[in-house]
Amino acid sequence: MTNPVTAVAPANIALIKYWGMTDPTAVLPANPSLSMTLSRCVSHCTAEKLDAAGEDELRWRTPDGGTVPAPAPIADGIRRHLLRLRGDEGPALRITTGNTFPTAAGIASSASGFTALTLAVTTLLGRQPDPADLSVLSRLSGSGSAARSAYGGYVRWPGTPEDPNSAAAPVLDADAFPLCDVIAVVDDEPKEISSREGHRRAVTSPYFSRRLETLPARTATVERALREGDFAALAEAVEQEAVDLHLIAMSASPPVFYWQPATVALLALARELRADGLDVCATIDAGPNVHLLTTAAHRDQVLDAVTATPGVLTTIADETGTGPYLTDAHLTR
Repeated sequence: MTNPVTAVAPANIALIKYWGMTDPTAVLPANPSLSMTLSRCVSHCTAEKLDAAGEDELRWRTPDGGTVPAPAPIADGIRRHLLRLRGDEGPALRITTGNTFPTAAGIASSASGFTALTLAVTTLLGRQPDPADLSVLSRLSGSGSAARSAYGGYVRWPGTPEDPNSAAAPVLDADAFPLCDVIAVVDDEPKEISSREGHRRAVTSPYFSRRLETLPARTATVERALREGDFAALAEAVEQEAVDLHLIAMSASPPVFYWQPATVALLALARELRADGLDVCATIDAGPNVHLLTTAAHRDQVLDAVTATPGVLTTIADETGTGPYLTDAHLTR
């Protein structure tokens, strides 16, 4: 077996988001979700067996290409997931990982990170998981969104309590309806309230039950729009969904506020550009940063407008991606 093994896994942006859980231990959501896999927002993870027995060595890749000991919150998550993947009697490992985009800022870094870790470690240990296995194993890390990062294109995760071992599944290939995603980063620091805590509080919102009632029809609308390439229908449903999630968050007890002034400005910008005839809509995961979905024909105009918006720190020009893969480009210590 090759040693080391390096995996690359993508983040994803949820078009229909899950918010709230029926079983936090089994990581089962309150509702099905549907996402678009990204291409450039990815996590790299190199897993290597160490010759000597002892503690695992956990490293974090810095923006300059070097590595440092993994920060405590990240190291704790890796250790817990290694225990699931390897047990407590396997070989000591060196894990080196990092992201191409801000971590814990609401751009699904946990989804890509745990999927890359799962693929690298299971391959190193000789398990060679198929995408369905990878989906289930990655989700058990505690990041439900990781279930969807096991595939490319557009992905649906049912996550029903009646079938707790069910995996996410692809809905549409990436090239069937390719979209661009201009990600406006308005805050690149870890968010104050984690998604896990947000899920816990969601059920306290007086609007939570009503949201669950509306989701089947909205999900059907999004799936139909994707299959038919109907951007206008997609835009309306996706923006309703993004606002709906944050309505639940803001009306929870205690409330969760992720938006910043630039978040609101970017929502207004999306409406203005769409009124001017551009294919564009906005969506936001659990954080302040905004994804502006658009077509290749209008991407540059959207990118210019987003870059000029006060409060935007940086932008990431991403697009529909094809899913995780293994590579020989190992991260070195």
